[in-house]
Amino acid sequence: MDVTTCLLLITVIYCILFFFDTLFKSCAHYPYIKFLHGTGFKIKLFHFQWNTTALNRILVRWGSSHLRFFNVWFALGLYTTLMLLPISVCLILYALFQIITAKGEDLNQNLIVEPIIPGINLPLSELGYYSVTLIFCSIVHEIGHALAAVKEDVHLVNVGVIVLFVIPVAYVNINIEKLTALNPWKTLRILCAGVWHNIVLAFVVFLIYIIMSYAFSTVFYVDNGIYITHVEPNSPLAGPRGLYAGDIITNINDCVVRDEISWTECLVNTWNNKPGFCVTTDLVHSVDESIPIFELPNGAYDCCGPTKKDWLCFEYADNNDGILELPPHMCLPARKVLETSNYFCDLTTQICPNNYHCIYPLLPNATTLLKIKLIQKPDVIYIGHPLDVLHATHVSPYIPRYLFTTPLIADTTMKLLKYIILFSLGLALVNVMPCIYMDGHHITNLLTQIVLKDKVQSRNTITLASIFITLTGTALLLFLCFYSIYTKIL
Repeated sequence: MDVTTCLLLITVIYCILFFFDTLFKSCAHYPYIKFLHGTGFKIKLFHFQWNTTALNRILVRWGSSHLRFFNVWFALGLYTTLMLLPISVCLILYALFQIITAKGEDLNQNLIVEPIIPGINLPLSELGYYSVTLIFCSIVHEIGHALAAVKEDVHLVNVGVIVLFVIPVAYVNINIEKLTALNPWKTLRILCAGVWHNIVLAFVVFLIYIIMSYAFSTVFYVDNGIYITHVEPNSPLAGPRGLYAGDIITNINDCVVRDEISWTECLVNTWNNKPGFCVTTDLVHSVDESIPIFELPNGAYDCCGPTKKDWLCFEYADNNDGILELPPHMCLPARKVLETSNYFCDLTTQICPNNYHCIYPLLPNATTLLKIKLIQKPDVIYIGHPLDVLHATHVSPYIPRYLFTTPLIADTTMKLLKYIILFSLGLALVNVMPCIYMDGHHITNLLTQIVLKDKVQSRNTITLASIFITLTGTALLLFLCFYSIYTKIL
């Protein structure tokens, strides 16, 4: 089942649940209402909520034991979070500086603050990692608040999970009256505990990531190419001369592929810089079957005619001071050119070894010619958009050393660890920002009161200052998020 079908199925399930929930509630169906109260379920349109008090006793037991350790632990969390607060503000300001000073293309690639949106800058195929990681990081975050509250003798009301369509978020409810009655510094410890737990989680998982990288390197070849795990069946790459699961790619044209990052960079590079090929004069003279060049309806040029489907029109690109050793345009078999060409040329410099000449295919703007080099298999020749190759293939940087191994476990483990590190740090940075509905909102409010209570007599002035800081932080963060989404969509 693909991701789109799965999302449609989830939508249908939500609609059915919402319909029956509304029907039973309107009819005052007692067994159903009793079931909701007993289990803590709440169903709304594309919104599911569950809360319970069953975990309160466990959290109280944890928070009440080892008080000396928790005193030091949450004190460290307080100081670390307070140091992170100005860093998060500086990141927002730096991101705004990027928007003001950088050009559009550079900004789109290097914006330091941007939201992770499935389907825009996160593949929909990795939505499962997104959901699992988010709920795990938010549970660790809320456990921090709960343990700190218990340690300060603040009553826990309940804990629960909210699922907004497919995005789960954990939460903990604590007694607000007892929280506000505490000493401000004790309240800050509780507020900062969630961010502190996310920071510690990211650090611990980072250490695990390093250990697992070393462990997997003993079972898999790493940084020696990429391993094809799946090829979309409807893609042109799935043909008889295309790619198959189990293929190992080492080069795209003259670009060396070592891992997933270099695989993506090589494909993007061939999109931005059309490759040229170095050929000999003898090859061109022996196979050239060109006709007078003419323009096609799609804007490209052709010198082969409609009968030669596997042939391409190439243009002579040598910088030879007007001396033409080859015709300006030539019709050559694409596969033969790429199989015999061991050198590539940059069309800006047009440099080839001695006795070789630079030619490049005349193709539409979004199309390029790729030579995909495989281990122990013939090269794959592909004509099309380079990003179609990226979307049609699923790859792994882990190449099995033995026949009985598969990169599935390594891929799943390492990708999940990466997401936990990124999401945990992201939640820590976002939550500490002075923004509405974030921990930073309450932290900023308390800090403002602590700093200004001896300098400003009017409580209204202190409240207005806190509101101004929070609204400014909220506006800046929302602007950065919407701007990032807008540029990604464009």
